[in-house]
Formats: sequence, C-alpha cells, structure tokens
Amino acid sequence: MFGYRTVFFVAVAGAYVGVGSAWAVEVPAPRTESGAASTVPSSRERAKRLYEEGLAAYRAGKFSDAIDNLLEADHVMPNAAFSFNIGLVYEAKGDQRSALRWLRSYLRQSPKDTDQSTALGKIRKLEAQLEALGLQQVSILSDPPGATLKIDGDAVGLTPFTTELAPGSHSATLTLHGFEAAQRAFELRPDRAMDVEVALAVEAPATQAPSFSSARPIRQPAVSGRPPAAAPPVALQPSPHVKPWTWLSIGVGSALLGGALAFEVKRRHEENDAAAAESQVDFHDHYARIEPAQTRARVFFVTGSAVLATGLGLLTFDLVRRGPTRSVTFGRCVGSGLCAGFRGQF
Repeated sequence: MFGYRTVFFVAVAGAYVGVGSAWAVEVPAPRTESGAASTVPSSRERAKRLYEEGLAAYRAGKFSDAIDNLLEADHVMPNAAFSFNIGLVYEAKGDQRSALRWLRSYLRQSPKDTDQSTALGKIRKLEAQLEALGLQQVSILSDPPGATLKIDGDAVGLTPFTTELAPGSHSATLTLHGFEAAQRAFELRPDRAMDVEVALAVEAPATQAPSFSSARPIRQPAVSGRPPAAAPPVALQPSPHVKPWTWLSIGVGSALLGGALAFEVKRRHEENDAAAAESQVDFHDHYARIEPAQTRARVFFVTGSAVLATGLGLLTFDLVRRGPTRSVTFGRCVGSGLCAGFRGQF
C-alpha cells in the first residue's frame, strides 16, 4: 500500500504541475447583469476542488471516493493529468483493466513532446498481465462519437468503447443516424493494446423522384362522325361458392402478417432509441428488447405467409372448380328493319 501511495504522490505532483499552467491563467470571474462578480465557481475552480478532494480521499485509503472525485473533475474540465491519476488509482485499487484504459487515454490526450515514459512503462506492465490471461485491450473510436457499435456481430455499446478480446482477427461495425454505416477489420496482437479509429462519412441525400412535368401528354384517339359501337352484353351467373376454410385461411394469414408488421415497427423504434441512448445502460436496456421483437416478427411473418399462401391456393381451386358460366349475345342490324343475332355460353 505504501508503495502505491508513494507512486501516486509522485505522479500527482507531476500531473499537478502539468495542469498548473491551466489553473495559473487568470480567468475573469463571471459577472451578473449588474456587473458585480458572480459567486458561482468557475469550471476551473470546481475541477481544482474536486481534484484536491480526490487526493485527500486517496490519502485516506478511500479509493472509490478518490476515483469518483477525479472522474467528476475530468468531466468538468477534461485534462490529460486527470486521466493519468485516475489510471493510477485504479491500479492501486487492483482494477488492472480500468487502469490500462485510463493510462492509454492519457497518452491520446497528452502532447507528443511530453515525457510519457512513466505511463508507457505502466502500460506495458498491464498489457503483459492481460496477455497472461489470453486477452488484450482494444478501443474503438469514431468521429463523430456516439455511434452504435457491434464487435463480431454482437452489439456492445456506443463509441468511444474499450473492451478486452482474445487476440486475433475481429471486425467492428458502426452505425449512426445521418452517417453511412462503416465496418473495420482489425488484428489484435496478444502483447499490445490497440486503438481502432473510424471516421464516419455523412450519408448521401436520398435521390429525388423523377419529375413528370416534361412527360408527353397522352394522345386521345381521333373522334369520327359515327358513334362507337356498343359493347356486346355479357351476362354473368352468380359467383361460385367459396368454402369457409378458404376465407378463414386468408383472414388468419393476413392477421399474422399484420402482427409481423407491428413487431417490426416496435423493433425499429427500440433500435432508434438505442442509437439515441446517452449511456451504456440505456443502450443495453433498449437493445435487450430488440431481439424478442425481431424474433416474433419473423415467426409471425413466416407463419402468416404460409397460411395466406394456403388460403390463396384454396381460393384458386374453388374458382377453377366451379367457375362462372358466361352468356354472350352478339347482334347486328341492317338498315332499319332486318336484324340477325346468335347467343352462346362458355
């Protein structure tokens, strides 16, 4: 325990110097409409207070409280020094995976010309511990962030997202409303963590429907002086008898297809809510309801299609077996007195 505290104090001192320049800048106090200085603390002052409270909690051995304060400080005013110290507290707490995640985040945020040897040494040690477990860490980063992420076909959360996987070949699929879906294959080494960065392309606008304003008008047939001949009368006998089972099959099949459509609408609604989720917990709550709705939609669709096809087959059979008998009369008159005609059925 003493060794961890010693390392932490040294790191905190170095990190505090790193953020000291930010805090040393004089920031005018917020003003009210009357011009008086506001008593509301600035983000910088609040972050500094949380940082100091986190340091005090660490000194007291309250690692969870120290992490909570440092996480809040990083949320109020993101800074590489906070990420570094959060990683150290996680390491002292025994959470090696979280420690590796935050130390790697520190490397991404810190300028390239800073001394990163201490962080790199700790990262290599933590990577070796994961390698011994047959795992390695990977972070999926998207621009813009907040994309729904699937790894090897399984939904895992929203970007940026960090997890541990078995070394080898993997694929990441990212979807975000208004952007084209992207897929990236990556090879995870057994001895090194890695970042997978994906820039999402803006979705192309939908193609407009063709305009019919320039279409040629339909030409009307020429009108002669003689009126058109009347169509011959066609007398139809009553419709054939369709069995009740035929109507029942068609009705049940249509109802099942309607149920499949309802479940599909519900699935899309949950998928949109999951994409708009603001936290990993909300994402998993919505996504847990997607798969049951999708399964029910597929079952209703397959069953409804089979029943409806059976009903249509029965209907065809009924119509063919007992088709209507048509009576047709043709006639023609010559002059004003003589007419001739014939009648037939088919």
